[in-house]
Amino acid sequence: MVRPSQMLSEQALRKPGSRGLRQQLGRLVEEDRVAQLCNLEAMEQIHVWRRDLQPDRLVDYARSDTRMQDHTLIAQGGAFRSARNWYEVSYRCELDAGLAKVVGFAFRVGAAIPREDWAADNLPARY
Repeated sequence: MVRPSQMLSEQALRKPGSRGLRQQLGRLVEEDRVAQLCNLEAMEQIHVWRRDLQPDRLVDYARSDTRMQDHTLIAQGGAFRSARNWYEVSYRCELDAGLAKVVGFAFRVGAAIPREDWAADNLPARY
């Protein structure tokens, strides 16, 4: 797994263009807010790790359900979209005690998901 030393979601949310996203996160129930925050961290980290990948969407539960373990969201069967293709992704996203800030992160990018599997994984084909 890739274990970045710098967390990126907080910085991404500080950008002026993220104001709407910050407001939306504040209105979500805790479970959804945690998932969205961790998904944002995953997309930012994937792009820094490999500049040719530019994730624009991530489904953390595409191939298996996520689970919380203490302050850590574990997504073992996620998928992210980049350049009209879906790719496997797994991650561990550790949050602070208030579940408001990512404090640790590790991820693994897998293979491209064949287009014929997208519907079964509830991955949209439209862009």
